[in-house]
Parts: sequence; C-alpha cells; structure tokens
Amino acid sequence: MPTKDHSLLRVRLLFCLIGFAEAAFVPFLPLLLRDRGLDAQSIGAALALMAGVGFASGPVWGYLADRAFGRERVFALCLAGTVGGAVLLGFSRSTVAVLLAGSLIWFFRSPALPLADALALDRLGAHRRDAYGTVRLWMSVTFALGAIGWGLILEAFGIDVMAFGYAALTGINTLLVLLVFRGRWPMPSRGEPSERRLGALATAPAVMLFLLALFLSFAPYSAAYSFAAVQIAALGGGAVFVGLAAGLQAAAEVPSMLAASRFADRLRPTHLFAAGAAFNLVVYAVWAVVSDPVVLAATRTIAGLGFGLTSVGIVVIADELVPERLRATGQAASKAISSGFAPVVGSLGGGLVFGYLGSGWFFIAAAILTVLSALVAWAAESAQSARVVE
Repeated sequence: MPTKDHSLLRVRLLFCLIGFAEAAFVPFLPLLLRDRGLDAQSIGAALALMAGVGFASGPVWGYLADRAFGRERVFALCLAGTVGGAVLLGFSRSTVAVLLAGSLIWFFRSPALPLADALALDRLGAHRRDAYGTVRLWMSVTFALGAIGWGLILEAFGIDVMAFGYAALTGINTLLVLLVFRGRWPMPSRGEPSERRLGALATAPAVMLFLLALFLSFAPYSAAYSFAAVQIAALGGGAVFVGLAAGLQAAAEVPSMLAASRFADRLRPTHLFAAGAAFNLVVYAVWAVVSDPVVLAATRTIAGLGFGLTSVGIVVIADELVPERLRATGQAASKAISSGFAPVVGSLGGGLVFGYLGSGWFFIAAAILTVLSALVAWAAESAQSARVVE
C-alpha cells in the first residue's frame, strides 16, 4: 500500500509540472499568431494545421510507447522534441516559420497528456480508475496559477517571451522525467481484474456514436477557447485578461473533477458528458451577446466546470475500451479526436464563421453543435444498452 501512495504522489507532481508548463503556451498561442500578423481566418487555419499534425502523430506515439520503447522513454523524447519546437517558435517571425515551428511542437506535444494519463491509470489500477479526477485536478490547479502569472508577465514584457518560457518549463520537466522519475513507475499487478464495465462496446456501433459525440463537442469547444482569447484581446483585454480567463477556467475544473470522481459510481459517463455540455451551452449563450472582456473572462469559470466533467469521463471510457497493454494507445486515440481532428475542423470552420459572420454567429453555431453532441452521446448509450439486452 505505501508503494501505491508514493506512486500517486509522483504522478500528481508530474501533472502539476505539466499544467504549469502548458499554462505558458495554450492560452496565449492565438495572441502570438495575432501578433505575427494573422487574421481570424488565418489563425483558424494555423491552429487547424497544428492540430492536424497532432491528430496524425498522437496515436503513433501511443502505440510506440505501448509496443516498442516504453511509456517513459517516449514521454521523455516527446518532451525534449517539444522544447526544440518551442525554441524555434520563439525565433520565428514569418508566417511560414511560425507554422513549421508550431507543427513541430504539435508533432511531439500531442502524446504528452495521453502518456501522463496512461501513467496515472497504471498507478490507480482497475479498482480505482474512477478516481482519475483526483489526480488530473492537480494539472488544473497549476495551470490556473500559471496562466494568471504568465498573463501578467506577457503584458509587461511582450508576447515574444511566451515561447521561450514554455521551452524552459518543458525542458525542466524533461530533465525530471529523465533523472528523477526514471524507473519509478512500477507496473500494476497483472492479476487485477479488468472490470471493463462497457464490455464489448469497442466492437459496437455505440463506440462510433460516442466518437462522433466527442467530435461534435470538442470541435466548437476548441475553436471557442481560441477565439475567446482573440475576442478578449480585440476588445482591449490584453494578455492579462487572457491569462485571467484561462486561470479561472482551470480553477473551476478542480471542483467538477472532484465531483465527477465522487459520484462516478452513481452516474454513467454519458451523464457527466451531458452535464458538461449543459455548462458549455450557458457559456456560448453569454459569449454570443456580450462585448465586455471582463464578462468574457469571468464566464470562463462556467466552461471550466463543463470541461472538468467531460474530461474525466472521456479518460475513463477510453481506458475501458482497450486492453491494459494498449492503454497509452487508447488514450492517444481518444485525444486524437478531442484534441486533434475536432480542433482541425473546429478551427477551420470557426475561423471562417468568426471572420465573416462575427462572434455572435460563431457562438450560436457552437451551441447548436454542443446540443447535437449530447444527443448523439445519449444515442450511443441507448445503442449499447439495447445491445446488452440482446
């Protein structure tokens, strides 16, 4: 038992470090692209390109981690590659250079969180898989603090500091994985029962419906996350408000992740998914009509409540659908939809809608797709229930 407790401390620290590093990059990338002269449509296309690279590379890295090189080695390699891409991004000025550097970052960055999720699930084991939220929330805590801090730093010293700060923090994480955490992730007992509650869902039409629900939910969500930052900056909010908004959202994820873990034995993952969609609907409705950067930043807390619920459910479902030996592959494939393919389409379509029709129509479209995602997720569970009955 002590070994498990110490292992959880390590993985919680790992999530803290990842969250703090990502806080220097994710909220402010649209501002960097805007600073390099890209308009809304071009920002959407650039983000789509980067997400597309992550969509293609993430599952490959996950498979290599499971079947060839091991999760720790691949994790360290991907962190080191991310550092190189971030340094190049810091020196990039032309649009082509920014796109190449950003694509390199996404090529190596895409498997980082899936591999961290796989390590966390290894530590938790099948019996405690529903407690994943109590581990993941530490990433949200440090992301919240880091986003607010980096917003102040970038406001004072300029957006060019962002890429180098991200490279430095990710470099520290790389060294810790190589020198401190190395060999300290004991594999779970192979005698543990699998307890895959969804049974044969992976071979049923229900899994395709659920993947479609992920796409319908995260395509508008990823685009809204990016263009909310653009909208805040356009309204005079600046990096401080962008960082504050990201920090508030990440902080709000903490209580919702705790709630998701606490009530996991009473609520099915689809219930968590629908609840997260409901919070997002409220956010999109507000963002469609307001033009105050303070309101835009403050309402990101509601988006955080929604994201916390859906993210926990998605990780647990992905782990239930694949055998333990392909755990990293399953997490990477799930992220390929929610963080890869969905952002590609969302950023391209969102950039066009935002650029030509305005923010109001953009957020109305996001709300419609979110409603569809909840309905499709409900249909997925109904299809699975009917299959079990048969």
